[in-house]
Amino acid sequence: MRKHRLITLTAAAIIPVMALSACGGAKNETASSTPQGEQTVTFWYSSAGHAVQTINDLVSTFNKEHEGKIKVKASYQGSYTDAQQKFSAAVQSKSTPSIMQTDGTSTAFMIDSKQATPIYELAKGDKSFDDSVVPAIARKYYSDSKGMLSLPMSISVPTMYINKQLATQAGLDPSNPPLTFDEVVQWANTIHAKTGAYGYGQYMSDSWMLEVLSATGGMNICNPDNGQNGKPVTGITMSSDLQVKTFQKIADMFKSGVGLNTGTRNTDVAANFSANKLGIALSSSAAYTVMGPADNVVVAQFPSTSSSKKAGPLMGGNSLWVIKGNHSEAEQKAAFEFGKYLMSPHAQALFSKSTGYLFANKEAAKEPEGKALMADPNMKVFYKQLDTTPLSSVSLGCRTGAFPLIRKDVIASFNDALSGKDMKASMQDAETKAATDIASYNKAAKK
Repeated sequence: MRKHRLITLTAAAIIPVMALSACGGAKNETASSTPQGEQTVTFWYSSAGHAVQTINDLVSTFNKEHEGKIKVKASYQGSYTDAQQKFSAAVQSKSTPSIMQTDGTSTAFMIDSKQATPIYELAKGDKSFDDSVVPAIARKYYSDSKGMLSLPMSISVPTMYINKQLATQAGLDPSNPPLTFDEVVQWANTIHAKTGAYGYGQYMSDSWMLEVLSATGGMNICNPDNGQNGKPVTGITMSSDLQVKTFQKIADMFKSGVGLNTGTRNTDVAANFSANKLGIALSSSAAYTVMGPADNVVVAQFPSTSSSKKAGPLMGGNSLWVIKGNHSEAEQKAAFEFGKYLMSPHAQALFSKSTGYLFANKEAAKEPEGKALMADPNMKVFYKQLDTTPLSSVSLGCRTGAFPLIRKDVIASFNDALSGKDMKASMQDAETKAATDIASYNKAAKK
């Protein structure tokens, strides 16, 4: 076996070190557990807030049900970025977890790390595993040409929230929401003019909303084909006419006072919305529980920027990867059992209830907690959007390990435009910076 090699991405600090294994990892011959004894499974997760207690409760239940066979030890690792950095270091020290939760944009990183055992391999001959319960777009998102690579744990979708009180006060009908972004701009202007409140706000921590608005225009963010055809990503598109026109409309709303620019303070979007100071917000379905009283929140389909049949809003969320480096086959199987449990209908219903994330298992809707959630008309809108999203390279989003860097490049350039720089020139700068970061990543990953 050849030694692990360190890959350092000097272009940005968000992924300072990525560890890849030339041979895919070794079995741990000195593991404390044996195939005949109780398997200890270490679980790293990054879900925070109410999710922490729910995860600990689920771990406790699983351990009781598998006493003497499998024992899961769960530990919070900080943000997804923090966990990814710790994972890179753990590869070198041979102290990786048995199973790890990462966000969707880390999919390419995990593939390139060669540290995970694909789910389709672990599921061979396992009649208890049925991937058809996973929503189609999520199943495709976490798969390659051979099958599923990781287990989706939770799903989010970008969505449009309409403040019912402000919309009604402005003479608008929230039961007949805007369908296009141009209509959103019209509604925002009307709400601001008639009520004095902000008409528009959006998620601004990174470039996610800009990506979604591009995707609903039928555009791949990354070239070629969003990295979804097996070829490595070489660049991004962020300065097309459609994108520049759309982004400029946002900038104009912010500049005129129609829009509320919260910067990286995403909690301010929900705070202003729930205080009836913001009429329309583009954010995540996972924010639903903090948007205010349910009877004043109208959830609508994410607005489109073109009529392309390939167009579709991007999916968010996270998944579980079973790690093979330094873990025996028995331990990997035990980790897979735990992953399946977290994907079970009951676990999914409980997790969705406490976090606001959508089910990664459609059968969760039949659980008592799931039925209660689905009784809310707003929840049905989330799932309708998820189910009707086309399975195209556009809607699957960009697959490259450099994507966290790309997001920083794009949002920084967008903020430059908000400060007065020409929008097209700003987004072209983002393309140039992203190309450099992608090239560095590809060289490091030998792609």
